[in-house]
Amino acid sequence: MTTARREHGETLVTRTAPNGDVAEPTRALAVLQRHAWLAGAVFLVVFAGAGTIAMSLPDIYRATATVLVEHPGTTEGIGKSLIAGELETRLQTIGQEVLSQARLMALMASFNLYPELREWGAHATAVERLRRDIQVKLVRAELAGRPTTVAFGITFRARDPETVARVANVLAAFYIEENAKMLVRQASAARLTRLNQELMQMQEVYTPRHPDVIRLKAEIGALERSPKATAAVGEEFRILDPAVTAQSAVAPRRLLFVVFGLGLGLGVAAVAVLVADRLDGSFHTVEELRAFSRLPVLVTIPHIGAAGRSRHRIWLTASIAIGVVLVVLASHHIASGNDQLASLFSRGAP
Repeated sequence: MTTARREHGETLVTRTAPNGDVAEPTRALAVLQRHAWLAGAVFLVVFAGAGTIAMSLPDIYRATATVLVEHPGTTEGIGKSLIAGELETRLQTIGQEVLSQARLMALMASFNLYPELREWGAHATAVERLRRDIQVKLVRAELAGRPTTVAFGITFRARDPETVARVANVLAAFYIEENAKMLVRQASAARLTRLNQELMQMQEVYTPRHPDVIRLKAEIGALERSPKATAAVGEEFRILDPAVTAQSAVAPRRLLFVVFGLGLGLGVAAVAVLVADRLDGSFHTVEELRAFSRLPVLVTIPHIGAAGRSRHRIWLTASIAIGVVLVVLASHHIASGNDQLASLFSRGAP
């Protein structure tokens, strides 16, 4: 059995295996052998890039402070369920103040967060980044051995484990402070409503110069100017478990990046081989030649190595090496300091 191929307008005939019906695995192996340099180069470039990214990504740490919600006289049963149901709404309201741009800018300045963004003047981007790195959600906690859902966790993530824990605790203190202010405002509003009702009733009976009318007006004015903290009654926040310094990073999961790079490299190499084989105009089997031309195969000749093949391989090897170096440098530049990419395969959220 013989094979032939077409190169530069000429038909070259070479010797092949006796059996012309080549099985698919054998044909796939032959295709891979013909384009082994291409497959190896593509795989090496892709895998080198993925491996460099995995090694260059920064470590990301996470810490959580747990805050307990206490309601006077309500600890069990339907009352506790109502508190848990209303807690998310309360947290969203408080979060608008805690996560305001002014508060977050001050927080970034205090702990030197995202210095590269602030140095470039991208303050709005830094604020949005900080909001993404903060997560507040309901959690299960235990108080005196009894499980309770009337609690929430404040989680923060960043590169330095000590800073992460400190920021999480500061954020928890912010929520406690804002909740206390909200309770004061609510209690003051309720008291103002009651005092205004009393004033209206007195004004129907007494003149504006009556001592009780004057007293109520003075009390209402003072309360409007400065709400009294002693009037606050309602759900109180207190830290149940403060955030502690993390001992291990939650991201990046470098092994997953390496496995992903391995699969991506194999896939891209396979696609490159298939494309190269489809673009290859030479014949590799007698059947391919006969499908193209009805001319009979008269002579078979062995494969003749082209002159300068060694020099071609040297240039090819040098090109691949340069490509790998460029990909490694570009991958390191992309991954170095890229917290968002590092968190792509993080263990849990945020």
